[in-house]
Amino acid sequence: MPVPTPCQLFAAVDGQVRSSDGWILRPVGPDLLEYDDGRASCLINIGNATRQAVRPIYATESASVLFPHLRDHLRAALPYLRGHYVVV
Repeated sequence: MPVPTPCQLFAAVDGQVRSSDGWILRPVGPDLLEYDDGRASCLINIGNATRQAVRPIYATESASVLFPHLRDHLRAALPYLRGHYVVV
């Protein structure tokens, strides 16, 4: 069985993060992200900055059978987002 290759990520000027696998993460407001995996999409809440000056992205609120890779995709996209975030 071949070893899967990691997807490539691309950051757009408008803040979107696009994957070569077809999923997209886009900011839709100061406290909201939209995740689209090509079949379905969901909204993800972003919390206020913590004492460590990072903003939590609440992946567990949006995780479901529809989005089995949501948490991994969010973590992969963190370096491409503007600001400091942590996936919770």
